[in-house]
Amino acid sequence: MSTTPVVIFWWCAACGSIWGVPTQAMPHTFDPDVERLRAALQGDAARLDHVAPALERIAASIFITDDSARYVAVNKKACELTGYSRAELLRKTIVDLTPPHAIEVYERLWDSFVRTMKQHGFFKIKRKDGSVVDVKYCAYTDLAPGIHIAFITT
Repeated sequence: MSTTPVVIFWWCAACGSIWGVPTQAMPHTFDPDVERLRAALQGDAARLDHVAPALERIAASIFITDDSARYVAVNKKACELTGYSRAELLRKTIVDLTPPHAIEVYERLWDSFVRTMKQHGFFKIKRKDGSVVDVKYCAYTDLAPGIHIAFITT
């Protein structure tokens, strides 16, 4: 039975950085401490630069989007998962990585996500090479106004 990490975020007043530390969780769960991440952003999307180092230390692929589902930040794991460079991903939207047969499902999921503020489940991501991978995701709205985050594992 495998376990996936719970990620705890905290703000270090001494160094002015955000830290994300994976811990062990119950089997098949992924439960990031999003409230601490929200607190660290202090309602300001411009502070994403402050949390970027913490996101790089997380074993999951991290995708941060705006209200139009455009990627505004990703970690190295997201690049590895998709085959795109960070610069390429930041020019894309969720739809760009959604297989054509799943667009309608994505639209329903996005509408539900925005209303419920949290969502988890399984989805498919289309990689740069055209292959499709099944993923597990846990997503949260409004880290800062209009900024949303998804933690994705395979």
